[in-house]
Amino acid sequence: MKSNLRIGLLGAASLMSLSATSALAQQTVAPVPMPSTDAAAVQPDPQVPADSAPAASAPVGQTAPGNSEVVVTARRRVERLQDVPVAATVVDQQQIRQYDLTSVANIRIAAPEISLDRGFTGSGSSISLRGVSSSSIDAGVEQSVLLDFDGMAISRGRILNDALFDIDSLTVLKGPQAVFFGKNSPGGVVSVRSAAPGKQLNGYIRTGYEFTTDNKQVEAAIGGPIGEGAGARLAIFASDSDGYIRNQNRGVDNLIFRGNTGTAILPPSPARLGAERKIAARGTITYTNNDGFDATVKILASRYEGQGVQSFSEVMACPPSRTRPGTIGGLIDPTGDCKLNDRSSQGWADPVIIENWPEVRRNNNGRPYSRNDSFMPVLTLNYQAGKVALTSVTGYYGYDYVTQGNAEATSYSYFWSYSNEQNSSLYQEVRATSSFEGALNFAAGGHYEKNNRTLFVGGINGSQPRDPVTGRYETYDNQQHNQSDAWSLFGQLVLNVTPTVELAGGARYTRQTNRLNSFTTFLNPVITNILPPGRVISGSKSQDNVSPEATLTWRPTHNLTVYGAYKSGFLAGGFSNPGILSSTTTINTLSFDKETVDGGEIGIKGGLFDGRLNASLTGYRYTYKGLPLTSLVAISQTAVSYITQNAANTRVQGLEFETSYRGPAGLTLRATAAYNDAKFNSFDRAQCWTGQSLAEGCLVDAVTRATYQNLSGRTVYRSPKWIATGGAVKTLELGRDYSATLNADVRYSAGYFTGVNLNPYSYQKSYVLLNAGAKLTSVEGWSLSLIGRNLTNRRYGTLGIDKPGGIGEVFTVAGEPRAVVLQIESKF
Repeated sequence: MKSNLRIGLLGAASLMSLSATSALAQQTVAPVPMPSTDAAAVQPDPQVPADSAPAASAPVGQTAPGNSEVVVTARRRVERLQDVPVAATVVDQQQIRQYDLTSVANIRIAAPEISLDRGFTGSGSSISLRGVSSSSIDAGVEQSVLLDFDGMAISRGRILNDALFDIDSLTVLKGPQAVFFGKNSPGGVVSVRSAAPGKQLNGYIRTGYEFTTDNKQVEAAIGGPIGEGAGARLAIFASDSDGYIRNQNRGVDNLIFRGNTGTAILPPSPARLGAERKIAARGTITYTNNDGFDATVKILASRYEGQGVQSFSEVMACPPSRTRPGTIGGLIDPTGDCKLNDRSSQGWADPVIIENWPEVRRNNNGRPYSRNDSFMPVLTLNYQAGKVALTSVTGYYGYDYVTQGNAEATSYSYFWSYSNEQNSSLYQEVRATSSFEGALNFAAGGHYEKNNRTLFVGGINGSQPRDPVTGRYETYDNQQHNQSDAWSLFGQLVLNVTPTVELAGGARYTRQTNRLNSFTTFLNPVITNILPPGRVISGSKSQDNVSPEATLTWRPTHNLTVYGAYKSGFLAGGFSNPGILSSTTTINTLSFDKETVDGGEIGIKGGLFDGRLNASLTGYRYTYKGLPLTSLVAISQTAVSYITQNAANTRVQGLEFETSYRGPAGLTLRATAAYNDAKFNSFDRAQCWTGQSLAEGCLVDAVTRATYQNLSGRTVYRSPKWIATGGAVKTLELGRDYSATLNADVRYSAGYFTGVNLNPYSYQKSYVLLNAGAKLTSVEGWSLSLIGRNLTNRRYGTLGIDKPGGIGEVFTVAGEPRAVVLQIESKF
């Protein structure tokens, strides 16, 4: 019954969209291509104060009186969101402030089909869009969804922990975007644009307090013209959270390590977990000579500190016979539980081991800890040479990342590890975009990037005696040095076949070379199944790919667009960076191949009532081959490792509907509904889940004796079949000097598996989230806001794995708990 109801609602919404668009007045206006570096911009509504105006280098489309006009540059030319033949969601400043989106992970509130989730180790995060994602457990795997920050392409998720502040707009482009965004966008693109200086001096300061995490927060910015053709802006952000997960552990008998270290009681991790501190600043300088040339430089510097990525993990479920999680040797955690309730039980490491482990001791004296120092300058140059716009984007992204903590979520700390990373990425893109008055236009360019990344990993896997030579107790330490170079050429031709019909076709050629040097720096002498010091695993490989696409678009009226597109994409292969290098590891066992995708989508976009009512409907079907997935491999009873291989082919198909209505008297309504059917076409060697029996589908290879299961035809993990949202914003005038804004929205998600091996205990049931807020604004420029996210405090798993050393448990990083923010802001 519920399924039929949802299908009926989606069908009704689709009919509404088609009916609305068919009733539009007949008026043909071809979109004019215009150069820009921004992925999206919004022409401000005079009734809605904005922190800044769009950059001079990002002209926007014409706006009907009293309306907001949203433009995007999904095809590297400015087009109305209404006109562009791409499935896109744009989050404007009003929505950003309405939800207090100060972390990248919270983008899912405004763009419901994307999930940006914390991980455990490896890359530390996982991004999923339309059920398409890459592994987060292996640091060697790049993401299938590209992050674009002010033009800098980022294929890794470390920045998800950093502050999100002084943002002008967020844009989510769905489906493969290879031609214009490159090799790391087979699943889509998330584009973030920070605010520009504006044409007049403007600024703000806002401070707030969030009650669940006791988070204190301040954000401020000031910008404007600084001379003839020049502008500048400075923005800062700082926050300090005490965390929301209560650690139930108060110390346990040191049953595992006492025999070797002599420590009687194993100390606990902090009593309150998930604490975070963020501080960041961004400087922007713009210049235009008002004769076709402009330049923008943005420099971001930020620091994030926390208690390790593991501090956010909880055991979400145990086998029916267990009410508490356990670890190797049959030890049951006396204070742990098996449900998501903002409670955990985590031990610290044995202090004797820490004292003799310099790689860990140097960071916060060996306590559970994480830190990420980021530095990202981006220079964008634009020159209008007649009807051809030339653009250059030069960027650098460097980070120094540290994390260490309990890797198995019990009081006994059987597994304890660190995973540190240092990265530097150089990026250069040049492109040319035409705006000829004739029927044919083009966009073409190329890019080059160079990446250097070193992973430092070490761990305790149970108790080992003291090494008589070094005095160390840990099990192992290793280093994994990665280098890659990539370059590409891309181009697209756009032909106006008739005044209302457009045919566009293009492709990108990419070549990438990866190099790896991995070696163990320390190994406890009693361990024999881990790669010994002195052996180096090294190698290199090159890959290339051509990703074509073609789109046919029909715009019979100014407010109606119908399109069909064939698209393809490519995610480069590489080398796995497992936590443990086993004694049997070779360059071939670490190597995984590229991921490719092809398929298509059809869409219709329409508007009524001078753009006050807008709706879009998109249908899509894509096939992904060579999906890189990470499996936990048992090296021995007490040693496990994660290895990435091209394990699966998947098919993703579905329907997406979005609509918004900006009515009279300050009323705005929004709704979305998405049906996504994602399945493993082929996944016949999937990892068994812990405790899975032969009767439950766990098979044994007759030659290698390795266990596996066949998941072909099963639903892809982290891919709910239904996601739906609905919300309203109402502005009330309170006399001449004040106004009030009220907002509320709900988000429904169907159930899904959080674990890639579809462990039944990793299944997250369907849930509904409620967000709401109120804001009082004065004409003098100050405002008072009360912002609520997940007000029903619905706890839900995001990304789950079988607990290392466990007896069938699954642990996950839960979504954000209830958040209530009281915020004061002053603008000028």
